[in-house]
This record gives sequence, structure tokens and C-alpha cells, in this order.
Amino acid sequence: MNTPPGWANGTEMEAGRSDRSSGGIDPPSAVAIYVAATLLLLGGYTAVFAITLETTLLDALGTAAANVLPLATLSALFYRGVRDFVLERSVIFQASAHIVLAPLFAGSWYFLTLIGLATLWIMDDGGFSLGRFSGVALVWQLFQGMVLYALVAASTYALRGGRTTAPVHLIEHGAPLERYLTRTGDELRPIDVDDIVSIRGAQDYAEVSTVDGHSHLVRLSLGEFQQRLPSHRFVRVHRSTIINLAHLSRAEPIGSGRFVLHMVGGNAVEASRSGVKALREIVL
Repeated sequence: MNTPPGWANGTEMEAGRSDRSSGGIDPPSAVAIYVAATLLLLGGYTAVFAITLETTLLDALGTAAANVLPLATLSALFYRGVRDFVLERSVIFQASAHIVLAPLFAGSWYFLTLIGLATLWIMDDGGFSLGRFSGVALVWQLFQGMVLYALVAASTYALRGGRTTAPVHLIEHGAPLERYLTRTGDELRPIDVDDIVSIRGAQDYAEVSTVDGHSHLVRLSLGEFQQRLPSHRFVRVHRSTIINLAHLSRAEPIGSGRFVLHMVGGNAVEASRSGVKALREIVL
């Protein structure tokens, strides 16, 4: 059987293994997981408050909502923050960021919960009273916030580096990289290297953006991917980003020796000083 030019040897074998392991079932999206977790927490808190406070189910649901709705809002915000601004930094930066973000998350949830409970009191008797937790209740509330932040952060890492990697097909290491396959549902989609716009590091994977506006993960680190790409077309402009010069529209200076690179399709990539130096080396 002839192998199409530029396709890595063993691609069909990898495709077969992935098809058998996946069973054709796509994993749940981040939104589905988020909604399910919110409803699960709401039901759990309602049950706990109904039992411990010996109140009606409706009152327990209101108290649960005062706790869960701020938590759900903060979880979405911190998820995006960790995903967009923390994941791709150094290990030291990530650890430092989590040390700061965990108490910030817990404190914000505590304050918003007080606001929610005060709103319930207004609905009950028309008076505003911003209470507070004290003693063991305060310690427990803040501890819960820290633990829940840890779950949000862990979910962010899992969703970025684990869930979306399931449909990706491995390419044989060392083979010239001109085209490879990725899976969309039950179909295999060929990706031409020429269609790659940018590649971002995502833990031990590389997140590839293409000219059609889609993105997917490949089980190669950014460094491994860089070694497989034509060096005259692909430039590493940041420790976590590689761009395809064929899809660079313009480079805009933003000070301190850095540039914002505007790519085809409207994507913008920030180039570090070392990345700008690499670009200047090919200026004619």
C-alpha cells in the first residue's frame, strides 16, 4: 500500500488504535462539565442546608443559591484567567500565581456569599443586614474556598491538556512533517503544514491554529514540533508560540523591544524580545 507523500509512516495504525479506544464518543465540553458541576453543587448544598438548618426546601434552595451562584461565577472567571494567563508560563510563575489566586478566590467567594445572604434577608423582611461568619464558620468557609479553587485550577489543567487530546493522532517521530491527521468526530481530517497559522505550547502538547479558524492539539511538545517544521517558514517568536511567516500580516511595536504580530484571520500573537530578534535576522 502506497503512503501519500508527506504523510508520516504508521498514521493509519495510529488512527485505528485511536478509533478503537475512543469508541466514537466525544468527551463532554467544558461548558457541559461546568453546568453539570454547578447543578450538582446546588443540589448538594440544598440538601445539606435543608438537613442542618431544619428549614423548608425552598429556604434551603435560596441559601444554597447564595453560596453556589457566586461560586459558579468566580469559577468561570478564574478558569479563564488560569487558562489564558497562567498555564503557559514557567513553573515558578504558575506556583506563585496559585499561591496568590487561591486566597483571592476564597475571599471573593466569602464576600459575595455575604452579599447573597443579605439579599435573601431583604426579600424576607425588607431590611438590609450584611452579616459575617466568625470562628469555626469563617475558617470553614475560607477553607472550602481554597479547596474549590484547587479543583478549578486542576480542572483547567485537565481540560487544556487532557480532555481535548483524545481525538488527536500521533505522528511518527523523526518523519518529515508536511501533513498529518487529526480526528473530528468519527472522521479523520488531514492538516497541511502550510495551513498552520500559529502553534502554542500547552504543557506536553502543542495547540495548532489553522487558516480555517479551527484549532487542535498534537501530542508533541513545542520544542519537538519546532524541530519538525521548516525553519525558513516557522519562527519561534515566544517561548510558548511559533508562527508561520506565510500567514503574518504585520508586526506592530508595543514598546520595550516587543511586537504584536497580527496573523491572517485576526489572531494576534505577542513576540518577546528574543522572538523579535529572530524576526530581525530574516529582515532583508
